[in-house]
Amino acid sequence: MRKLTIRRLTPERVGQAFPLIQATVPGVTLDDWYAFAERTVTEGDDPPSGILSVVSERGYIAGLCVFRVDYDLVHGPALSATHFLALDLFDREAVAHALADALENLARKHRCLAVHTHVPDWHRKAVQSNDGMAGLLLGRGHRVESVCLCKRLESSAEHTETDRRAAPDSESDQSGRSAAPNLGFA
Repeated sequence: MRKLTIRRLTPERVGQAFPLIQATVPGVTLDDWYAFAERTVTEGDDPPSGILSVVSERGYIAGLCVFRVDYDLVHGPALSATHFLALDLFDREAVAHALADALENLARKHRCLAVHTHVPDWHRKAVQSNDGMAGLLLGRGHRVESVCLCKRLESSAEHTETDRRAAPDSESDQSGRSAAPNLGFA
């Protein structure tokens, strides 16, 4: 049985998490990651936001997610988790379960009534087929309640190129804008 440890990501370990970020979100540079982590990593006894990491027996980071306690109109206090990532050569499912367990425990500790887990867009097909990471979360009692749409406000060529690298299977119309994904709606 695997011995996985959940730890808040600390400033000293931010660089060690980059290979996971690079493998799952290839358009993000090391500088981007450090800038994001600097704003997100929190310290203290029990902050309501930060980055959780899953550390393997050998000390490498095999999973992570960004979390924060929000107040949702429908659910009241809710733990919102973004960038839910699990990457392990031996047992990715165990890493994902450890991370999901940690989020649920953290939500209970903060008296949240729901956990909102956002997975990257490339899991969209998995949600529709109940497979992969989305299938794992659905099997743990999560359900699709909404679709998150994102309108990018920056229009520089640099950001557009980064977006294309980060989403290699996105389709574009003739204007160069990304085509709307088929979410199964008529």
